[in-house]
Amino acid sequence: MNLLWLRASLAALFSVLCLFNPLAAQQSFPRPPIEAYGALPAVEEAIVSPNGTYTAMLTTTGAERVVVVLDQTGKRIKQLVVGDAKVRDIEWVGEEAVLLLRSETGRLPTQYIESKAEFWRGNVIPLDDNRPVISIFAEQRYIANAITGYYGIRRVGDRWIGYFGGFRKGSTSGDRDRMLDRAPALFAVDLATGDAKNIGLPNSWPTVRTWVIDDAGEIGARLELDVQYGNWQVKNGEGATIAKGRQPKGEISILGFDDDASDIIYSVFDEGAKRRRRYAVPVSEGEPRELWSDIAINRYVYQPYSRRILGVRDTQGDLDVSDPAKRSAIAETLDAFSFASNVRIESFSNGFDTLIARTSGNYDSGTWYRVNTADGKRSIVGMERPAVQGPAIGKVSTFTYEAQDGLEIRGILTLPPGREPKDLPAVILPHGGPTAHDVEAFDWWAQAFASRGYAVLQPNFRGSTGRGSAFVDAGDGEWGRKMQTDKSDGLAALAEAGIADPKRACIVGASYGGYAALAGVTLQQGIYRCAVSVNGVTDLKQMLRPMRGMARSVVSRSIEQQFGDDADFNALSPLRWQSAPMRRSCSSTGATIQSFPLSNPP
Repeated sequence: MNLLWLRASLAALFSVLCLFNPLAAQQSFPRPPIEAYGALPAVEEAIVSPNGTYTAMLTTTGAERVVVVLDQTGKRIKQLVVGDAKVRDIEWVGEEAVLLLRSETGRLPTQYIESKAEFWRGNVIPLDDNRPVISIFAEQRYIANAITGYYGIRRVGDRWIGYFGGFRKGSTSGDRDRMLDRAPALFAVDLATGDAKNIGLPNSWPTVRTWVIDDAGEIGARLELDVQYGNWQVKNGEGATIAKGRQPKGEISILGFDDDASDIIYSVFDEGAKRRRRYAVPVSEGEPRELWSDIAINRYVYQPYSRRILGVRDTQGDLDVSDPAKRSAIAETLDAFSFASNVRIESFSNGFDTLIARTSGNYDSGTWYRVNTADGKRSIVGMERPAVQGPAIGKVSTFTYEAQDGLEIRGILTLPPGREPKDLPAVILPHGGPTAHDVEAFDWWAQAFASRGYAVLQPNFRGSTGRGSAFVDAGDGEWGRKMQTDKSDGLAALAEAGIADPKRACIVGASYGGYAALAGVTLQQGIYRCAVSVNGVTDLKQMLRPMRGMARSVVSRSIEQQFGDDADFNALSPLRWQSAPMRRSCSSTGATIQSFPLSNPP
């Protein structure tokens, strides 16, 4: 979700919510200004360098976004203003430079139906001011200036090499802007010079390739997927097929190597068992064996500058890491932050002697720490929202309730600070995706509403992640149906618990959450006093028309699963239910806000 346009939209959201005013009871402490919530966080990301010498951070200072590099003492040794660039990631290039990955809107060649698209770019920023900044693909004559896949950084000899997907362009004057392939190729880019070498060709369409780079900087494995029929093969570096199968919806991915690089690990959705399975297959060929069959995986733990998987962390925060020393370093760090309702290890040095941890939740609007694992000492390197701290933060907890059909739903409840949680006006705030989920952490949007007196429920409705593939699959065919009533059932449960006044409720969301907000007052009626949609989907048929018009493919089969074979898109589209004009306002950044007021529901 783009924080820039959400910040610009926040004032408009509150203008709609002023249909009712919950602030009769005043708090005993000053409330932070609403801008403190809507502003970009002071720290968005922090990563430690391979040897633990430096910490690079993406920060916002005043109105400027800045990449800052600190030494071990916290002294600032480098900074680069990035302005309003949409920064997606930062990575260390050894101890020498920082790779900045960003995206921007650009024009497509005339051979494409659409005129514009969002392109990824990359810049290598050296710590030495005497070295030039390198732009990935920008100076390459026969490669389009857009990154279409990032495969990591490796040390090859005395050079740092980055691996990126990209489209080959024609070499003659007549077709210099024409793409040669329908799928990206793989390029190795010298991150000191920008020189690019094609090391992996795309396959013949409709088969697409993705790659895994080994520690030596060579192609260690690749996945080939037929996007029409769903047939797939995993091949080793020599091109031998070591695993194969068919996944009709294309839900197959190659994850990397095991911790000693003897096996390739891949993930595939099992249609019969209705669950995702992970397998390890020997690089030199052999029988696949299943891994982590009894673990609901939240994230994988990778060795830095490698695609070796050291282990996994499950949805409860427990670790399964094979190396005892590394497992101990991570576990002890997590234990040291047991006071936090939400803690994540965001980065670590090659030897695991230095970690970056982020905490968030009750009394904590987001704090970044640098941790020395040898002695457990930690220092704060940044706070996300210094103006929103301590008692100004609304209490966050998990609120569990039953849907109409008895399915257990777990939502995240944020309560107003300094107010008794009784008969409060409510905001139902569904997440986007819809395959995502909210956790017990500081959420700037929820906290902004709570600071003004609202109880805020973020329902993890069926179809959300975080509770295993069966719960995700429970959302199939339920757009505008049970996925929608799961949200209003949450409001009913809040009312039954005496927390919320159901007559003073609004539904608010962005993207899929924006669709759910509009559906809450069109497909559903008489439940919410207002709805606020930020860039929400209004017409499913229009959204899906390009994909449904394709030949039978993994995309069309995936759509059928998500919406159902016989879905009536008109009946599920808020726009088709509209009988009164929607209020519209547009922010300066282009975000469209749509709302239905209570006084004139459709």
